[in-house]
Amino acid sequence: MSGNFLLNEKLEKYIYENGVNETKIEEELREYNNKEHSKSAHLQISPEQSEFLKLIINIGGYKNILEIGTYLGYSALSMALVTEGRVTTIDKDEKTNEIALKFWKKAGVDHKIKLITGLASKELDKLNEKYDFIFVDADKTNNAEYYEKCKNLLSEGGVMAFDNMLWKGKVSEETNDPKVEKIKAFNSYVKRDNYFEISLISIGDGIMLCKKRNSI
Repeated sequence: MSGNFLLNEKLEKYIYENGVNETKIEEELREYNNKEHSKSAHLQISPEQSEFLKLIINIGGYKNILEIGTYLGYSALSMALVTEGRVTTIDKDEKTNEIALKFWKKAGVDHKIKLITGLASKELDKLNEKYDFIFVDADKTNNAEYYEKCKNLLSEGGVMAFDNMLWKGKVSEETNDPKVEKIKAFNSYVKRDNYFEISLISIGDGIMLCKKRNSI
């Protein structure tokens, strides 16, 4: 098994400078989050994760995107900037949703984003269309529920992505943390399910990519 390495600050800076094309509005939102919401800033995806998602959307030509977990809207903003279609995003927090809307409007992509305020577990049952790309970045304890519900919402050839699937490397350790154990159980469940072709990628805090098998 080939080795991997932990990123240090110097290497993270190199990756950002040479592998990320963050727009000014994305940078502004990210810096606003780090300054004004420092205690919860970790909930926002990293610029390199954003770039990765945008590349997937471009390669797949995805035009109908669903996101579970809006937070301050950085990932929805990034995806809206590259898709020719629409991003539907769900989050229960009205305060952070208001901030997200301001930045989307400033970026000129608010017309490409449909924001649903409410509990994802309930709002997903109300959706009646198919999505090409689904990004899940919400409460990790409900990932299994989101996974099963999103199966029926994913179009043929579509892809799902789940964030924070390595949880700072703690998934490889013995722990009594209920959240970590939930993530570990979810990763194992997705692999055993055999419904998707999967890849657990060590970018950011870990992304699980899922693509429906051709034989199913």
